[in-house]
Amino acid sequence: MRITYQLMACLVTLVASAAAAATTFDKQVDAEARGVVEISNTSGSVEVSGWDKPQVSVHAELGGAVERVEVTSEPGRTLIKVLVPGHSWGDGEAKLHVQVPKGSELHLSTVSANANVSGVLGVQRLTVVSGDVVTEIAGADLELKSVSGDVKVRGHGQSARLYVSSVSGDVHLEHGAGDLEISSVSGTLAVTLDSARLVRARTTSGDLRFEGKLTRAASFEATSVSGDLKVRAPAEGGYSYDLSSFSGDIDNCFGAKREKSGGVGHSLSGTLGDGAGHVRLKTMSGDIELCDRS
Repeated sequence: MRITYQLMACLVTLVASAAAAATTFDKQVDAEARGVVEISNTSGSVEVSGWDKPQVSVHAELGGAVERVEVTSEPGRTLIKVLVPGHSWGDGEAKLHVQVPKGSELHLSTVSANANVSGVLGVQRLTVVSGDVVTEIAGADLELKSVSGDVKVRGHGQSARLYVSSVSGDVHLEHGAGDLEISSVSGTLAVTLDSARLVRARTTSGDLRFEGKLTRAASFEATSVSGDLKVRAPAEGGYSYDLSSFSGDIDNCFGAKREKSGGVGHSLSGTLGDGAGHVRLKTMSGDIELCDRS
């Protein structure tokens, strides 16, 4: 028993020492207005904001177990990396606050750290594991991959190519535009697009809720295993539609009647307006609802 108390006392001392060793870090380096900024953090949080200066500024609040923050700059590229020794005791969290030229291309990778991005106008490539991510986009491509965390993306109605995937978190995308490929294994997809010419959506057990305007001759495809598909999509020039569900219900707001698919499941197909575009929705056990009005 005495040995146990001694071990506990040692652990408390180690944790207290690590907390007491917490420090701050500040560094600023020159950067190109449209260069690449790479950021990596394994625990804590990352906040990135765009500004008008041709510099990258890093402020960090570091737990006692963090070894150091590396900031290196070379022509066209700035790298920021938090280093934590393996098998370390204590607090290995780092809270990063990074300001980058607003036209930068951002590459961000985190594990067990939340991420928040605002005011960055360039391409964003974000990979987040076990953390939530919030980002703002403005007319540049987005590639976002999330594992075990919620995703929130806000656009400004500017056309771009958007790729978003989530394993177990919910995804909320609003005021996007352009081409969208989005997928989820067990999270809900809630999407609003100001305009879209191409949409590909896939879910396994999560629902899809989509609302947005489709451009003329747009293509929209969504599939699900057990999630519901609810789509409100008016389109310039209308569209042909093809809906099918093995065991779920099919509904619409324009009065079309569903049909049996060879005695098993249900299907519904037809044309709205000029039929310039195409909408295809398919699910195994989920329900489908399609409306051509927002």
